[in-house]
Amino acid sequence: MKRIQRAAALLLLLFLLHFPWSAFADQHDVDAPLPVGQVDDTSPVDQEAEGVVEPVKISVDMNLCRQIEDTYQEAKKLGRRSSYKGYCGAYVANQLVALGINTSRLSADGKRTYDIYRNMDCTTGGYTVIAYGAKEYSLREALTAIMDRDPNACNILVGFEMSTSTAGKKYGHVLFIHGVRGGKIYFSDSCARTIEGVKYQEGEPIVCSLGAFLDQYSKCKLDGVVHFVKREMELPAPAAQLSVVEETNAASSENLVALG
Repeated sequence: MKRIQRAAALLLLLFLLHFPWSAFADQHDVDAPLPVGQVDDTSPVDQEAEGVVEPVKISVDMNLCRQIEDTYQEAKKLGRRSSYKGYCGAYVANQLVALGINTSRLSADGKRTYDIYRNMDCTTGGYTVIAYGAKEYSLREALTAIMDRDPNACNILVGFEMSTSTAGKKYGHVLFIHGVRGGKIYFSDSCARTIEGVKYQEGEPIVCSLGAFLDQYSKCKLDGVVHFVKREMELPAPAAQLSVVEETNAASSENLVALG
């Protein structure tokens, strides 16, 4: 009898020693601390973190912004003004001098500024003039054409025959885009503007999408766009101008044949 009891006790001891107590604890002791270095993949904090979306960071070209700020200050000195108060033609004219695009000040009303440059081959500062007239291009088409040819284009004049203000209906409007970076337009204006919910004061650097720029001036009647290109980095003329050149060359050839 004693032998049977000892054998039963031994079997019980062996059972207790080999029972998977760790698995039992995993199922029931949820508050038990984890071993050092082990991460709980079911942690609610981790689950929330997985759903966090990092905000998209929009890069801004600070050099262009500083250029706009410096040009505004220099333009005020050249014009002997403390403010331009909406005199867009004078503001753009002095910006062009401050940037060296012109060596002399060519000022006009907003609606006549484009006409000063559209037939000009080269500025006094050594910049080729590439014009996009409203008869051939919309504002979107002109800017898109410039950006397609040079994604980092600089020095773009935009002239409107008529804008929405009382003075603008009579004198038109003109502004100067300092550059395009990553599809963003960098410019300033001679009066305060609210674009994409942000209010910008006169001369303050404005950085916005092409769509926002077009929306801001959608009710203005375009006169034309001028792209000033430094001679050593000259780009080919747009298709509209090329066709005119080709037609002129063809006509010249016909005249030569007739004379011959």
